[in-house]
Amino acid sequence: MANHQHRQSGRGINGLHQTDVVVVMVPFPAQGHLNQLLHLSRLIYAYNVPVHYVSTAIHNRQAMLRFHGWDPSLVSNIQFHDLAIPSFLSPHPNPNAPNKFPSHLQPLFNASLHLREPVATLLRELSSNARRVIVINDSMMAYVVQDFVSIPNAESYAFHAISAFGCFLFYWRNRLGNPSEETPRSQKTFHLLKLLHG
Repeated sequence: MANHQHRQSGRGINGLHQTDVVVVMVPFPAQGHLNQLLHLSRLIYAYNVPVHYVSTAIHNRQAMLRFHGWDPSLVSNIQFHDLAIPSFLSPHPNPNAPNKFPSHLQPLFNASLHLREPVATLLRELSSNARRVIVINDSMMAYVVQDFVSIPNAESYAFHAISAFGCFLFYWRNRLGNPSEETPRSQKTFHLLKLLHG
């Protein structure tokens, strides 16, 4: 079983008193994803809801160091859990690669598969001390949080780290194909409204 370290300024999770709701954030280990869920964590914590931010030690540290727009002392109220993953070699980025996928990060993504067990252990531990455990995971981390279904008082919500416009564009292309210049705008809009409402 993988172990994790727990850092916080207050009490530990073993000393957590019964609470109504606890939120567990599980970001995808890439900066744009880490930062968005850390900002959401601060917003949730502002309502006095305990927040647990779960990632590897290096990514938790990266998120805290690059956190902008908030008082850094307030981040200490979020409970960070440093989970262990196996070490891996990561190749240098190839700017000349024909495919623009960041393949140099693939070893990290593969290593993140090992987060499933420690996250499940943390969720079970938190669920014994809270009436509800809310898991908010990056949509690309569903494989890590999938065991929440075995915990009766846990529920999960996927966070999409792209804009609403990006989601709309993906939806448009999947339902209507690529919009062409030949199709009048009113006809495109009619088809879209028909799909959305019917």
